Amino acid sequence: MFKKILGVFGINKRKDSLRSNPKEEGKNALEQEVGKAIDEIKDEIFTVDFISIRENNETIKNAEVVFPAKNQYIIINGEKTYFDAYYIRDEGKSSDNLYNRIATPDFKFWILPKDYKRFMVIANHRHDILIENRKKRDEIIKIDMNTPCEYDSIDKDIYKCFISNKAGMCDAIGTWEQFRKVEEQIAKICEENSGRYFKTQAKTANFAIIFDYIARTYSNVSSLKEKGYKVTTFEMALEFFGLSHMWNLSNLKKMEKKHKEFIKESYNK
Repeated sequence: MFKKILGVFGINKRKDSLRSNPKEEGKNALEQEVGKAIDEIKDEIFTVDFISIRENNETIKNAEVVFPAKNQYIIINGEKTYFDAYYIRDEGKSSDNLYNRIATPDFKFWILPKDYKRFMVIANHRHDILIENRKKRDEIIKIDMNTPCEYDSIDKDIYKCFISNKAGMCDAIGTWEQFRKVEEQIAKICEENSGRYFKTQAKTANFAIIFDYIARTYSNVSSLKEKGYKVTTFEMALEFFGLSHMWNLSNLKKMEKKHKEFIKESYNK
């Protein structure tokens, strides 16, 4: 569901972030953080005669399939991909009666009877983890939805700062080229005031400036404060630095408001 929430704003063409690995960081983290695997669940390896990939109808033959114990991935012939276990459906025997056909949102597996029980234990365990993680994610979203963010008053500590959550760029907000120009000016102002602008999160920084409007949440702000930072938004920081003319701040505020309204509408149904 969270993918859908983010996807709604695809009409504004959210561009890649400035993170070192935006693809990996942009994943649904809660669906990857599975916690401790139960003791009896270990890495499991299967030889599967046939795997059908639903997206392109491709069939993989004689595949080695690995289910790692401590994450929500699957490795097929050495290639790792996220395993969506939203449903695990037994579709009965194959037409030649040699295999049990097991369907998931992305794959269909032809499993030999000798492997059936073990495969289903692993797959259903993945399903249970997924549902539990989604419940936790929904709880966090509801807390964020109903708890206002408390930002810190900006003072001289701002001259040792970094911009967090460098993501969410879209045509309605601005460009990364424009963003880098703002960073250059912030760095100059910080240096003039015996401080320093850090390109990434740093232990010696005092202030975290949140850019991405989707990241203006109670949980994210609280996490940054727990690390010892004061926290403010990109708009408030630019106004303090006298750089508000370099960005369309009103559009950024509108996007944040629109996103929060959408979240509330989605979760209050």
